[in-house]
Amino acid sequence: MYNINSNRDVNAPCTTAGADSETIAASRPQRDFRAVATFGGVASLGAVVIGAGLLIKPPAASAVPSFARQTGQPCATCHTAFPELTPFGRRFKLGGYTMGGGLTFEEAPPIAAMLIPTFTHTERNQDSPPTPDTHTNNNTVLQQASVFYGGTIYGNLGAFIQGTYDRATQHVFLDNTDIRYADTTKLFGLDLLYGVSVNNNPSVQDVWNTTPAWGFPYIASTLAPQFAPPGTMIEGSLAGKVVGTGIYTFWNDMLYLEGSAYQNLSQQTLRVLGEPGISGSNSIGGAAPYWRAAFEYDLGEHSLEVGTFGMFANELPGRVPGFGFDQLLDVGFDAQYQYIGDPHSVTVKLTHIRENQQLNSTFFQGDSSNLYNTLESFRTSISYVYDHTYSLTAAYFSVYGSADAGLFGATSLANSPDGKGLIFDAAYLPFSKDGPSVWPWANARIGVSYTHYLKLFGGVNNFDGASHNASQNNTVFLYTWIAF
Repeated sequence: MYNINSNRDVNAPCTTAGADSETIAASRPQRDFRAVATFGGVASLGAVVIGAGLLIKPPAASAVPSFARQTGQPCATCHTAFPELTPFGRRFKLGGYTMGGGLTFEEAPPIAAMLIPTFTHTERNQDSPPTPDTHTNNNTVLQQASVFYGGTIYGNLGAFIQGTYDRATQHVFLDNTDIRYADTTKLFGLDLLYGVSVNNNPSVQDVWNTTPAWGFPYIASTLAPQFAPPGTMIEGSLAGKVVGTGIYTFWNDMLYLEGSAYQNLSQQTLRVLGEPGISGSNSIGGAAPYWRAAFEYDLGEHSLEVGTFGMFANELPGRVPGFGFDQLLDVGFDAQYQYIGDPHSVTVKLTHIRENQQLNSTFFQGDSSNLYNTLESFRTSISYVYDHTYSLTAAYFSVYGSADAGLFGATSLANSPDGKGLIFDAAYLPFSKDGPSVWPWANARIGVSYTHYLKLFGGVNNFDGASHNASQNNTVFLYTWIAF
């Protein structure tokens, strides 16, 4: 289980547009987002529980090198093509990263490292270099270097902790972190796995590759494109800036339920952790609830998951006090189908997130033309892996929402956040089944990714009035992802 931080865009806008005019927006009745979140979460969980009751499951019969050393298993046991998890990999993570079977802690402490050298080319040169020491195009850089603690801490307590050097921000910081305790018991005569997770990125604790922290694309350039659609709050804007604690259960290898609460980290704490982009970043007030429910049905080589997730937060844009808080409610629905055979594997994923926004602070600061907005994000992908060695993925993404001159007028003639595109990725994984003899736990993914933008900020050509076309952001990205 890796993370290359592709979902953490500290500068991406998290809010979008709403009513057709300021007058109409301001006249709308105030909505209680907490009530909506509670009702939506309970209703969604209830639907999943009812679905679980309709099916009877038949009897049940890692890519971070430190996990492989600890379990004695090759990467292909936990991943179709890393970081995409198999049912076994999902249960390893839910079990708290503590499964043994390989080398002991004394023989091999759970430490690993990762390097990602990359090359990025865009269809048109960017207006200026993305960093002071790069070029407007054709950049070859060591995009990321990470050190991991991955595995058992003591007993049933384990962790995935990542420290990262990011080339784009030129910062070393505490990246995705998930520390958890897990155990098992019986409920109605069936196995019940339960646990506690402490983490710093909403959805990083999730085990399906349909939620934002581990969703496709698993790796993307941090130096391009120059323009990209905005994202919802849960799609990375809080990553590394909050700390959350939650409890979860997984009953009969079928029904997953989780409830968590996130708190803001102070600017002083973020500086100690090395977090980039603190100045002008958003923060949250009070506790922000997060929920997750999923139903997985496994039948031999096939598995199907359907679920929901979401989060509500009082957000302080730019950390500017005195204007109240923006209230953001994200509700997501997801589905995943996997066929894992020999030598063929296929994974199909779908995710839809709707964000309702009451932009109290943004509106009264004059940065939004509407008090109420919506933003929706849709992603779907299909991947094929042959012999755990060759991977092909095709994906479609779409972002759409309310028009807002205050939020998008500087970038969009249509005052719109709307964008869509296609992503194609091909990769070679030489060590999925066994590493080189000199270091059998090494892993690598060597690939090329192409992103084609069909629309950006509501337009195809000259979307911003400055002669920028959506296709000019098309990006070719070559990467070598090495872990050892």
